[in-house]
Amino acid sequence: MGIRRKARILAFQTIYSWDINNESIDELLQFSWKKEEINREVAGFARLLAAGTVENLPEIDQLLKNNIKNWEFDRLAKVDLAILRTSVFELKYQDDVPAGVTINEAIEIAKSFGTDDSYKFINGVLDNIRRTEIN
Repeated sequence: MGIRRKARILAFQTIYSWDINNESIDELLQFSWKKEEINREVAGFARLLAAGTVENLPEIDQLLKNNIKNWEFDRLAKVDLAILRTSVFELKYQDDVPAGVTINEAIEIAKSFGTDDSYKFINGVLDNIRRTEIN
């Protein structure tokens, strides 16, 4: 597994924990909650994604609300929400990463951590945001 995939997983896990446990993002970004040692490059990219997600959360959540069809935002599974939030941050603010790469990575993470249908839902939402919202 590549460095960026590991970082995306770590970022999504950080956002999930932040949302569920109401812990300080600064504390979570120390990654002391991880049992294994984390590569410096992985930690750096994960921090960028997680901190950027929290910093831009109102805009990210509004993009999600505007692009989720036939579902209420407040009823989203927390795992799916964390994957969507970090992926929308990457789509919107990481110009060096092609949108297709971000979406494919989100799909693969959803297949590993979400429900059986999470990846389909996440693909649809992110693809719609890519087509309608990202310049």
